[in-house]
Amino acid sequence: MYRFYYNRKTGGDVLYCVINPSSYPDSVHKVGDVASLYHGKERVGINFLNISATMKIKAEGMIPVASEEFLAPLNHMLDNAGEEELPLLASSLYSIAEVIGLEEHPLDEKKRIVHLNLGGGRIDTVTRYSNLEIGSKIVVALDHCLRRDGTEFLAHSERNIPLDCEICSEKDLCLGEEDKAAFLVEEGEPGKDFFLR
Repeated sequence: MYRFYYNRKTGGDVLYCVINPSSYPDSVHKVGDVASLYHGKERVGINFLNISATMKIKAEGMIPVASEEFLAPLNHMLDNAGEEELPLLASSLYSIAEVIGLEEHPLDEKKRIVHLNLGGGRIDTVTRYSNLEIGSKIVVALDHCLRRDGTEFLAHSERNIPLDCEICSEKDLCLGEEDKAAFLVEEGEPGKDFFLR
């Protein structure tokens, strides 16, 4: 898994590729406009410098999915720098899910336990969003999903309640600024990748 981020206003003309957000670089291998970040022998990130000289990027912030057309010039840069290419990813790890059950949280009155259909499989999580009801279709970040801020969601349990996924707001998906409600999906089947439909 990796994720691209670009915001010329805050980060300059650099396309950031986060590969392992839980690690940190202890060395940089720079060739031309490619700065590969390593922790030991593991490549944990890549900074593509002066990227507008190679490609035009309209996005601001997280780029959830990289198409073949998007990757081609980047992989050409990596080849020229003697670096391993980035593979085309089959999933963004942002999935459509359907609410099939809601119950009160036993320890936190501001939250609810949510049971979700993920295309044949059931997953559970907890939310503070109040705009959910049975049948709502939403977007969830799955285990190892890289969020818009570059951190990684990891499935875990909290107070003995499983958090198999994280329910996303409009802001989490870089589709707007609303962050007080879950983003509701009108089209798409449970289990389908939200960004690769």
